[in-house]
Amino acid sequence: MGLTEAKLKYFADFIQKEIGIIYGLQVYFQLEQRLEKIATYLGLASTDEVYAKAVKEGIAGDFKQFLLDIATNNETSFFRDPKVFDAIQNHILPNLKKDFPNAFSYRIWCAAASFGQEPYSIAMLVHEFMKANPGHPRIEILATDIADHALKRCREARYSQLEVQRGLSAIRLVQYFTKDEDGSWSLKPEIRNMVDFRKQNLLDTFQALGSFHLVSCRYVLIYQDTDKKKEIFQRLERTIFPKGHLILGGSESAMGLATDLDQISLTGAIFYQKKS
Repeated sequence: MGLTEAKLKYFADFIQKEIGIIYGLQVYFQLEQRLEKIATYLGLASTDEVYAKAVKEGIAGDFKQFLLDIATNNETSFFRDPKVFDAIQNHILPNLKKDFPNAFSYRIWCAAASFGQEPYSIAMLVHEFMKANPGHPRIEILATDIADHALKRCREARYSQLEVQRGLSAIRLVQYFTKDEDGSWSLKPEIRNMVDFRKQNLLDTFQALGSFHLVSCRYVLIYQDTDKKKEIFQRLERTIFPKGHLILGGSESAMGLATDLDQISLTGAIFYQKKS
């Protein structure tokens, strides 16, 4: 027998408070499925026992981390929304020196790394751009996520056959990956070492991360309520250099949430540019 609505709400409220992700009534079944994984992880017989443990002992330590890990949605692929990456390749990277003539280096932040496909897709583009433009100032890539298990996979940079088939061209697969004996694919060090991964909750301050010329925060804010979105946008705006760019997911918008960003279209993809 599954958890009651009130018990599921107990976990949903905790997740929303900690990382802002909203589990509405319509997806409580998904939350229960994820709590079943916690029962297995903790060696408990049922989700009811998970609830009893949470109420009696509180949600802390490994229990808390595992709950927040499984609460996140890690749906992603290489070069997801190709127009976005066309714009980065053909507009953002070639114009860095023109837009920021006094910069000694440039910084890119992927604010929700998931399993690493997005930051590594950007790293491939940066690698190709730097090879075609020797002497160009250094381009640094930072990627963050809240989930420990996601960051572990990012750093391992090993992907299944199905994962590399999603968005990755055959040319780039052969160029940047080696096939392992078990049939998985490992990203070559020349690309893997281009990305620095760190843990970051977007509800916490990220001032210590510094400022960026390009920020990608895609398919993250759709899971937040309006107040949390405004809060995150205010901090995002402060972390982007004037004339720098923000990318959101295709179903996301900064309208009514950001005051210092102008919406622009690059090769059919929507970007937001920090006012200068």
